[in-house]
Amino acid sequence: MLVRSVVPLLSAYILLMSLLLSGNWILQGLVEERSNKLIETVLACISPDELLYGKLAGTVAVGLTMVLVWGLCATGAAVATQGAVGAFLRVALAPLASPWIILVMLYFFLAGYLMVSMILLAIGAMSDSMRDAQSYLTPVLLVIAMPFTVVAQGVLSNSGATAIKILTWIPIYTPFTMLARLGSGVSTMEIVGGGALLAVFIGIEFVLLARVFRASLLNAGQKPNLAALARLMQRTPA
Repeated sequence: MLVRSVVPLLSAYILLMSLLLSGNWILQGLVEERSNKLIETVLACISPDELLYGKLAGTVAVGLTMVLVWGLCATGAAVATQGAVGAFLRVALAPLASPWIILVMLYFFLAGYLMVSMILLAIGAMSDSMRDAQSYLTPVLLVIAMPFTVVAQGVLSNSGATAIKILTWIPIYTPFTMLARLGSGVSTMEIVGGGALLAVFIGIEFVLLARVFRASLLNAGQKPNLAALARLMQRTPA
């Protein structure tokens, strides 16, 4: 069971690390477009929604490409390596023999990437500099990454089951927790229920943060506080 949990735990770790890496790329690109006044030129050709969806698609494509490359490398190593190492790799990759598990892993990986990328794009739209962006980004990433150690230790030691199950039903932690748990056994009800709750959360997040994104793109020089941010979320598109 411990060996079978290696790949699911790695997938959760890869999701977290790839988001940390791509977070700076997303923010840097959007902040530079705003600070160099390129955003006005871009918006003369496309709508804010098209810009948002294009950036999301590019970000997710990069993340999935990284996962595909790492997965192919791991599979190649398992096939080519002999002896104890090869046997370990084959047991570790055993969960991927099930098409259902592969689909579940892809769903939660993609959903987690979309959820966090949307937050990062909203932060980038509100920031006039990387310093401003980092002031928003640091607490967000701390909140997202904080429980990861607890989840990893709980899965590896088969302890803390109650805490892990609770985290499974908190949408912002659902992708990481569900991915980490797939090797140790997760009920179909938890997968379907957690996946549906996450989909609803992402839908609401898209509606609210898309409003923030559209309203903040050209709103340079004004750093919104929590009250202003709440008003932006309530603003309906023109």
